[in-house]
Amino acid sequence: MILGLLLLQVLGCADFPGWVRQYIYPPTFHYITDEQLRSTMWRLAYHSRELRELMTSPEETTAHRAEVLQHLRMMEQATIDLNRTGWPTNHPLVDANRSSFLRDIKIAQEAVSRDPPNFVLAAAVSGACAYCHPNR
Repeated sequence: MILGLLLLQVLGCADFPGWVRQYIYPPTFHYITDEQLRSTMWRLAYHSRELRELMTSPEETTAHRAEVLQHLRMMEQATIDLNRTGWPTNHPLVDANRSSFLRDIKIAQEAVSRDPPNFVLAAAVSGACAYCHPNR
């Protein structure tokens, strides 16, 4: 019984699920933990909200061009950090939409970087959450 309690403590403190996953999933599979997904989605939501606030009027948006670009870069980085391997994950909705979302972010960055800047695509990216999260 004491050995069982000791084993439970060790398993509870160690990353036992992570250790098991290395034997359960093939090497061509990227497991995204709930914490990684939640953290990334919160980062994306924050930058999306900040972009929407910057897009309130065309005059103000132009004045905050560098800030708009920074939020787009941070959204790009968060999306890349979610799965650097490019392999399938345990979140098929993320897999299905990640590459097109990254493409949209990059195109929006290019459009904002032009002279004169075009903020239409950045506004579309700021509302892209609705495609996967229609009720939020």
